[in-house]
Amino acid sequence: MSNNRWIDDADGAFYRRAEWEERFALTPQRCDLSQKRIWLKKGFVGAAVWTGPGSPVWEYRWHNAQEHMMWLLKR
Repeated sequence: MSNNRWIDDADGAFYRRAEWEERFALTPQRCDLSQKRIWLKKGFVGAAVWTGPGSPVWEYRWHNAQEHMMWLLKR
């Protein structure tokens, strides 16, 4: 059994909307897939915007570089 958690409907909506970009993590981040720490190395950050009657809300999630590549291959 892997450490990856199952992606439910709410997470699926994020992953359908997210735009991914490789970035260097200057501050500690947590991988959304494996819960591993990403710090002082490159990772991938996904950004999704949620709009509604109020002001837009941005949501960000980080992926470890290796986990992100595996996620891309599996989807």
